[in-house]
Amino acid sequence: MRLRLLGCIALLMALTTQAALGQQTGLGGWQSADGGQTDASYVGSIDSPAAGASIGPSGSLTVSGWFVDTTAQGWAGADAVQVVQGPMNGGTLLAQGLVGLNRPDVAATLGNSFWAASGWSATLDASRLPAGQVALTVNLHTPGKGWWAQNLALTVGNGSGEVLAPAPAAQGPMPRLSVLTPQPGEAVSTSNRQYVISGTATDPAQSPGQIGIDWVELWMNGEANTQGATILGVAEVNASGAWSLTFDPAQFEPTDANLYAYAHSAVTGKRTEVVVHFQITNRR
Repeated sequence: MRLRLLGCIALLMALTTQAALGQQTGLGGWQSADGGQTDASYVGSIDSPAAGASIGPSGSLTVSGWFVDTTAQGWAGADAVQVVQGPMNGGTLLAQGLVGLNRPDVAATLGNSFWAASGWSATLDASRLPAGQVALTVNLHTPGKGWWAQNLALTVGNGSGEVLAPAPAAQGPMPRLSVLTPQPGEAVSTSNRQYVISGTATDPAQSPGQIGIDWVELWMNGEANTQGATILGVAEVNASGAWSLTFDPAQFEPTDANLYAYAHSAVTGKRTEVVVHFQITNRR
């Protein structure tokens, strides 16, 4: 009886801490985009904007949150995110976003360090939305189980005929980004199963006490979220701006390869892209 009581208390505490992570968090909060069934192994939320929020009729709108497949081993379980107006099937695609973003709060609350890379974000053009009540759907893709959706209702304008002013455009310079390894034309052997991609990223708009670069993301053989591109992951960025990510070249066929690196400013929201052409080879 005592063990049973402790188990109930532990479950209640887990559900309470999950609720603190986002406005729509909870078991079964994500529905299959195809059939509508729920799956209790998915947890997560749409953190921003809040459900029912009023937004301006123009400018960019960033939708963000977190998502975890609790059955995933060694990662958070999602490899793509989309924002659609209306239902996923038959709706209008507004944006494809980024997954694997840093959420240490999720890892700490759920007690799994791999789920620190559970954040997602997508930015859309608010001018594509009609005035009044708008229903959006956020869709997260899992490799083995397909697309899973959560709904978000917003108001374009304030609902009384008055149009909200658009959000001001981000000011400031672009982030500075460099790739130190691999070098252009470098031959990276498939025998090196732990090759370290590295570089530096700094934000000229950063003020003392601010977080400048909040993520550096790496893709292979295509720009982010394009067909045929493969995400390598989100690099670790230290206080000095140095970043690195370890990948296994043997996951790719020997070929002329292209690395796409992205640095994102937490200050301005701007993103810089750097492309490095190198080779994956069987040579030792």
